[in-house]
Amino acid sequence: MHLVSRLRRTLAMTIILLGMLAGLGVASAQADAPVLTGGGGRQTPRVAEQTPGISPSSTPETPLPSPSPIQAATPLSPTASPGTPSSTTGAPGSTGSAQAKPAENTDGQASHIVRFDPADGSKPTQTSVKTGTLAAAPQQNPQREGFRFDGWTLDSQPFDLQTPILQDTTLKAQWSKTTDWTLSPDHGPATGGKLTISPPDSKEPGFSSIHAAGDQTVGLTGDGRIHTWTQESTPKQVPSPAQAPDGFRYLQVAAGSRRQAALGSDQRIYTWNSGQPTPAILDTGKDARFTSISMDNDLLLAVDRQGRVHAFRTSQADSQGLNPKFLEQAAASLPGQAQAVTAAASASQALIVDADGLAWTWEMSNLGKAKPARVKQDPGMRIVQAQALNQGFLLLDTNGQARYLPDGKSSPTIVSLPDGEQTGTINSSGDQATIIDKHGHVWAWQPGETPKRADNGNQLYVQAASTGGGIAAISRQGSLYRWSLDTQGQPGKPDRLDTAQAPTLASASLDGQPINLTAKNDAWQAGMPARKPGQAAILITGRQDGQPFARSLAYTVDQPLARGAEPGSAFTVRFDTGGGNPKPADQTVPSPYGRAKRPSPDPVREGFLFDGWFTGDVAYDFSRPVDKDLTLAAHWTPAGRNTRWSISPDKGSQLGREPATITPPDSASRGIRFSQVSGGKDPSYGFSLAVGSDGNAWAWGYNYNGRLGDGTRDDKHAPVMVLTPDRKTYPDLPADFTYLQVSAGTYHSLAVGSDGNVYAWGHNGNGQLGIGTGSGQSTPVRVKTPDRKTYPDLPADFTYLQVSAGWGHSLAVGSDGNVYAWGYNSQGQLGDGTSTERHAPVRVRTPDRSTYPDLPADFTYLQVSAGYLHSLAVGSDGNVYAWGYNDHGQLGNGTTSYSGQSTPVRVKTPDRKTYPDLPADFTYLQVSAGWGYSLALGSDGNAYAWGANGYGALGDGTGSSQSAPVRVKTPDRKTYPDLPADFTYLQVSAGYLHSLAVGSDGYAYAWGNNGYGQLGNNSSGNYANSSVPVRVRDPASPGDASKGLQATQVSAGYHHSLAVGSDGNAWAWGRNSSGQLGDNSTDSKSVPVPVSFNLTPVITGVRFDQTPVSGLTRGDGSSVTVTTPAHLPGTVTVSVDYTLGGAPQTPDTSLRYTYLPAGVLPQAGGEGILLALATGMTGMGGVLASRRHRQETRQLSHASHE
Repeated sequence: MHLVSRLRRTLAMTIILLGMLAGLGVASAQADAPVLTGGGGRQTPRVAEQTPGISPSSTPETPLPSPSPIQAATPLSPTASPGTPSSTTGAPGSTGSAQAKPAENTDGQASHIVRFDPADGSKPTQTSVKTGTLAAAPQQNPQREGFRFDGWTLDSQPFDLQTPILQDTTLKAQWSKTTDWTLSPDHGPATGGKLTISPPDSKEPGFSSIHAAGDQTVGLTGDGRIHTWTQESTPKQVPSPAQAPDGFRYLQVAAGSRRQAALGSDQRIYTWNSGQPTPAILDTGKDARFTSISMDNDLLLAVDRQGRVHAFRTSQADSQGLNPKFLEQAAASLPGQAQAVTAAASASQALIVDADGLAWTWEMSNLGKAKPARVKQDPGMRIVQAQALNQGFLLLDTNGQARYLPDGKSSPTIVSLPDGEQTGTINSSGDQATIIDKHGHVWAWQPGETPKRADNGNQLYVQAASTGGGIAAISRQGSLYRWSLDTQGQPGKPDRLDTAQAPTLASASLDGQPINLTAKNDAWQAGMPARKPGQAAILITGRQDGQPFARSLAYTVDQPLARGAEPGSAFTVRFDTGGGNPKPADQTVPSPYGRAKRPSPDPVREGFLFDGWFTGDVAYDFSRPVDKDLTLAAHWTPAGRNTRWSISPDKGSQLGREPATITPPDSASRGIRFSQVSGGKDPSYGFSLAVGSDGNAWAWGYNYNGRLGDGTRDDKHAPVMVLTPDRKTYPDLPADFTYLQVSAGTYHSLAVGSDGNVYAWGHNGNGQLGIGTGSGQSTPVRVKTPDRKTYPDLPADFTYLQVSAGWGHSLAVGSDGNVYAWGYNSQGQLGDGTSTERHAPVRVRTPDRSTYPDLPADFTYLQVSAGYLHSLAVGSDGNVYAWGYNDHGQLGNGTTSYSGQSTPVRVKTPDRKTYPDLPADFTYLQVSAGWGYSLALGSDGNAYAWGANGYGALGDGTGSSQSAPVRVKTPDRKTYPDLPADFTYLQVSAGYLHSLAVGSDGYAYAWGNNGYGQLGNNSSGNYANSSVPVRVRDPASPGDASKGLQATQVSAGYHHSLAVGSDGNAWAWGRNSSGQLGDNSTDSKSVPVPVSFNLTPVITGVRFDQTPVSGLTRGDGSSVTVTTPAHLPGTVTVSVDYTLGGAPQTPDTSLRYTYLPAGVLPQAGGEGILLALATGMTGMGGVLASRRHRQETRQLSHASHE
């Protein structure tokens, strides 16, 4: 193999040499031929035809590999009209006063189209920018609800607006998802209480440029904020100027050793220093507007919109003061129509770059008389960046070549990086320059020395600045890093600079009444005053992002759900479509236990996909009763998302060492979230169900008997979509059908559809699917409507409202206020007065009026829960009713019995002697039936439990079973000192032998059996059970017992647990033998892990063909940038390893990368040999032309003397 390769290379070189020899022979023969003479025997010189001369600007530019700021563009307005004539320049070496020939543009175009894409699904806008000029910023930064604009990017990297426009370019807006101030809880009792006010997440800004002078460093963020710091200090944000208009931001910043300057979005100049921290406007005249600035100590240069350069200085007497003022000393225009674009300031002179990429020097020692003079440049050289050093300037051209121009010299010398690396960007501070090569590496350089690597290779950068003994740099993701250099110039470890300013809260008030605030950790505790029930607003003030703010947060003072609720009392549910149509009408929902209806059809919005209805970040659960006035907001995902893996660029040199960015599809990042979850109760295997905010149902885990409803019987370790009911079987199925609620039983599943029907799938050995047959189903089938002959009072518009799946039986609440049941009935768990198994719904009996004479005439059932062999229901009278098996006292009526109870009996009210603080109007609000025990939520905010108490499932601190309700203990205040004084439970869920609850502090709590880690407190095993509530751990800090999982809903399975987090994501923990946690694994977890649903892919490895890359640089979103390895020319497969929710996925192999032959060593038989032959022929032509020209010149000279 190696011999063949050597032969091929030898053959290639032989052919090249033969071609060159043949060319030289022909050239020599033609050069020796006689020159033709004119008539009359007199020799007349015949000038051979020649290719017209190429002006310095007319040579087509060779695009640099991405990313390169040289060919970047902005989607913003041009600094000059596209019709402005091209500049005129003198020949190299000419004086500034010499007339010059107009230079042409880089590619023959007078202007280029620059587009900026808001990246939010809306249409990009575009503008025409004159070639070689800067693009000015738009009037306002783009806005996107729920996101922060971080600046414009090119190829997912920050873009510096001080870059000349040399080609058509599209920039994309970079966004970071934001959160808002929150109240926890956002409702409370009329008697007052405590709540926590939490600030939004602190997010680092993305930086676009950085500059340093002396010990001062300044950085500009992509959204137009300035941060400044010294080597030993932390960054501080520079405030906006006094009386700055709305939307004001900074476009450029320049650093001096004693003073800084910035260019504002109003194109005015602002200056400040340590003695005057707030920038003040520089008096430059009424109509003066500028596009670029530069500083050196007391000198400030500014380029105006007409392409003139202005020089400002501080006076000698004023320069040492705390607040020196700049005064204009001179202004200069370039000769002819040349238009200045940027200028770099040094102590003795300025370096100006014009729109044609030509450089000019302007002496600072005699500003009044000196005029700009041209710098000598090679033909075709276009300068795109210039930086000032103490004794000269560092220049960068479009070919990625850096050059140094010393003071007093008229032509620059080349500054080469090792191994022929090309330069991407340059920067300077004093006598030290920093260079970023095209691969993102940092180099340090001083005049007279060789560039030295100045980073450790852990990050790739777009800009860097020398900061006195160290380096500050901006990564390709826009993050700011700082590291030191030792005495040998060796770099230390980069530290990320923390520039995010934590929000602070100054005051809070309720309806104008001040609220006492106590800072605790990163939040504030507030004591709420008493107030009458209804909607309220809490006004908070403070500072955020360095600016003062005021915000109004909605708060609801609850109405107690007591017996005999006021007739006609109701809540209002409003809908905010966020720009979509149609806008649903407000809904009036009766209290108690009224439910909002999911609007139909879903709203639509051009350029977006509807993700569902939300309250904050949490998808709204339409199966839950409404207990306060609500406004539900539509969430949207931009429709213009990439749907496949991509690599950019997708080709490069066979030598490798080139950057390539790999981006996963962002279809996984759509904003659909789970609104409701339900854990199955299979003793041996587990499964889970959920409803998505888009109205689909999802399932994962064990799938024997088809209980996942996806049409298969294969286990799934991550959520799969439950099929929609078959439209051929059910032709009346609405076109916009959605699922509203799901319930996971032991071997079967139930769901409520938006059409008011119940659908079921899975095991049907006892008729628990309610379809009248005994066969199991792997897809949803419709449960029968109660028989109208049996129940002639059934309303014509009867629907089901809520369902619950038990071990082998099913329960549902009907719109007529009755409960219906079907399935296994050995212990009377169907409540129809029999023990007969039912394959279709039968009506549960109303509690016996002779036994309960206080039963209201209009009694109805409000909520049901099916356990192992018993059933529970909340009645409209505020009592709980139970029926079925009662061996452990799970019916809560003070008795135990091994004979089933086939009709509802009333659960006892908690004993007032034991609980003297029990309210006189106490009621039950919610129930949950476990495996031989029961839980209920009381109107006093306590949780109550009864039945079997193995492993402490009742949470009362004992292991004794109870046949009447006992109070679940409040979480221990010594263990959780941040527990609110008025702590209450908001929801409960009973599993097999463990229980879950959501507290009013927003945390999830658990108690009972912990054999598989189902309590989520970072422990598991036979000795890890707890008979009192413990806080489920925070997934981000599992070792910290004081922190917990913020949740809005919980569901206990047999040995696993589920929750909907306050961040909107679903979480799971406990046993995972069948993938019931949905994290793409089968390993049990003792702390919450995210369910793999709409999770962001995390790339963990990349291989080109079979060669792995050595490092991954994280980029925008979930993209990574890698350095390509060397490979023979041709197209190879790029394999990408990635995870979802931490679980490894099958590698993606859809990407292809093409290796191109390297021109330095052509391969025989390929494109390289053609290049070599063409090179030989070109050389031959050059020799011919040169010799022929010399001969004709000599003959012409002889002829002129005859």
